[in-house]
Amino acid sequence: MVVGEIIGRVKALYSSGVPSDDIRLSSQLIFNKVLTVRSKLISQTLSKKQKIGDWEYSHIPCVELIEVPVHLCPCLPARDCTILRSKYKLPSPLTGLSSDAIRSVTTVDLEHKIDYISLNAYKSQRGNKYSSRKMNYFILDEFLYISTPKTIKAVSINGLFENVIDVIKFSGLCDCATCDDCLDYNEIEFPIGLDQIDTMIELISQELVIMYKQIPSDTLNNSVEDQQSK
Repeated sequence: MVVGEIIGRVKALYSSGVPSDDIRLSSQLIFNKVLTVRSKLISQTLSKKQKIGDWEYSHIPCVELIEVPVHLCPCLPARDCTILRSKYKLPSPLTGLSSDAIRSVTTVDLEHKIDYISLNAYKSQRGNKYSSRKMNYFILDEFLYISTPKTIKAVSINGLFENVIDVIKFSGLCDCATCDDCLDYNEIEFPIGLDQIDTMIELISQELVIMYKQIPSDTLNNSVEDQQSK
């Protein structure tokens, strides 16, 4: 389901749950609620040891890589050893899933899977002539690092990220600098399982109704607008 349709359904359900139609709720406020409720639903699914559906994941098809020194300390002399790192920080992972947000990292043609390795394991394997030939990845300070003897320009990532818009706007290797101007966010397919949509919309509406009831009627519009600007 696209973002605009979700927002429209939330507005319709919300309006039926309040005693007045003199309310101004921005689409941005509703979309923020959509993101937080989606995060809660996925966290609940994981806590029950249930499988996350394919629809919940987002795909970044082209993560540009650059060569950087193995150490990033500016006061130390440069070394010949380098490592591949994503040019930009990755979008924020889903809340509470920083270590489990990445489902897969592959070459851009999707033919070769790149395995996760912990930072400590990476340090241990660097001196091993066998394991150091393997292609692995780890995350450090929101950057993706690729440990590989090969030279590759980009990789593809599939994962659970906080904001679908950040994923779509992520700067890849071949992105057009002006393409964002013509992007209609209402037409973006939202990463949520079909079996979760009705529950998500109902929970969002309930939260908005509770928020409405906590605001004095004579200051309703100002208070809601203040909430929207946060």
